[in-house]
Amino acid sequence: MKTVALIGFGVEGRAAARHFLSGGDHVIALDDKAIAQPRPEEFAGQDRFEWLGAEGASDIFSRADIVLRSPGIPPTHPVLLQALAAGHHVTTPTGYWITNFSSEHALTVTGTKGKSTTVSLAVSLLQSMGHEAVALGNIGLPPLDTETTAARFPVLELSSYMLHDIPDGSYTHLVTNLYREHTPWHGTEDAYYEAKLRPFRFSLPRPGATLQETANKFSLPDTVETIENISPLRNDHLLLGNEQLPLSSLAETFREGPHLSCLRNAIAGVAMLIQSPPSADIVADVVNSYQGLPSRQEIVPSKDGRRWVNDALATIPEAVIHALSRFRQDHVHLLLGGADRGQNFTALASTISSTPNIIPLVFGSIAEKLDRVFTDQDIPFHRCESYEDALSLAARVAPKGSVILFSPAAASEAPHANYVERADIFRTAAASA
Repeated sequence: MKTVALIGFGVEGRAAARHFLSGGDHVIALDDKAIAQPRPEEFAGQDRFEWLGAEGASDIFSRADIVLRSPGIPPTHPVLLQALAAGHHVTTPTGYWITNFSSEHALTVTGTKGKSTTVSLAVSLLQSMGHEAVALGNIGLPPLDTETTAARFPVLELSSYMLHDIPDGSYTHLVTNLYREHTPWHGTEDAYYEAKLRPFRFSLPRPGATLQETANKFSLPDTVETIENISPLRNDHLLLGNEQLPLSSLAETFREGPHLSCLRNAIAGVAMLIQSPPSADIVADVVNSYQGLPSRQEIVPSKDGRRWVNDALATIPEAVIHALSRFRQDHVHLLLGGADRGQNFTALASTISSTPNIIPLVFGSIAEKLDRVFTDQDIPFHRCESYEDALSLAARVAPKGSVILFSPAAASEAPHANYVERADIFRTAAASA
């Protein structure tokens, strides 16, 4: 019987607890919520489960065999520092799964934006080719749970938090793009980038691919291939081995912009795993039946004659620029706001300035910064007291036939816990408009 300490007890922590308890191990959950809350009901009857706050960590690491952290626990967390000082090599439950259970055909996918769509498309392409594939990580199920996946081709969406201390293993790594994000958690912008690229920095770099620009900028090893070479685009045709697929045969949203980039990423990932690209027919079938993902330019049902678009996961300016490219022919009321993480909004302001009929509604911690940059570029905008106030204003003034786009360019902040909560509020506003 092993003793396993889990620092933090979110979705991955709970799944990891189920895994180790089902194997007869002893689990100690160290979570700040333990101070004020009883142990989670799911584990109430488990005599091999301890529920402790941070103050109970002092003697835990001397008797723990394995220490894992929830992805959200930052490198500076005092309990994590105690574990490291005690000599433990700490990773996340996903990192533990990669070391102990991962298939040699696993694909890890990361990037600042586009990774969820890339994973979803890659899994669909593999399944359409007759391969057993499953989405894991942020987009799917935690890989470490009571039952570990037996799929031959697991495709994992990994955040920079997961990659910060990811171990080596048998997997191929795909990096879609890199922009400034999550610098408060990592400490610096460079640390964020290096977490994303960590598998390429091992003494024997993991095989994988990224954009040529990224490979050049970060001096990646020659073993890292480029997405442009694996999934070429020539004269409005995707090149798939000896086949050419005209973009005009694809759904409109996949003919340019971020969705086309995600498709090329997914094709590259599949080609690396099976040593050949999917056929043109399979790519066209997957793309033209693709339903999209929640909170990523999601059209929300409404009966008020306007298009309500939930793009709550667009938490950096670059993602908002991509969203605006889709609606550049429309009259758009754009809801922008949330936590200030040091982002630069100049390029976003230039896009808005050069695109007719975009009215920004700004709120939250980034409002003052947006106020300055919009004023500098003579962009008319509304400054609102809160997210709810911005929604209410958009519902009152946006004309029929227009777009109400929640593409915030910033992460959630109090009083909203996360993007899910903000997306739910948006959907409710659309339904009641």
